[in-house]
Amino acid sequence: MNFNKEQVWRTLKDQVGNYYSQQSESEREEFRKWVKDLLRSQAAVVEFVKADGDTRVMTCTLSEQLGAHYVTREIVENQETTKPAKKINTDACAVWDLNQSAWRSFRWDRVKSIEFTLESNSTVQSN
Repeated sequence: MNFNKEQVWRTLKDQVGNYYSQQSESEREEFRKWVKDLLRSQAAVVEFVKADGDTRVMTCTLSEQLGAHYVTREIVENQETTKPAKKINTDACAVWDLNQSAWRSFRWDRVKSIEFTLESNSTVQSN
């Protein structure tokens, strides 16, 4: 890690300052739900700061129609041991990276911007 990246990392750790970090937990939950609902219906471009301080721009989605490949776990009968349910990490969002064709994630508190297209489902008629 070079000096500039270390400086960026220190700034990220010490700075409370992006939109997400300044909201109450209920507002954060609402924001996470809104973004996930958006990603379930279309692709978006998310710009965020990676753990090493680099900025990344990722085109991603949660829509199966756009390529998100979900893997379902099969229940194995007669299995003697059961694994505990995996705890959901609300600090990060797992998404399908359309350019890498793979699952990636970003941390909510490191999002710099989200770009998307407004889609209209209604038809406007004129008289």
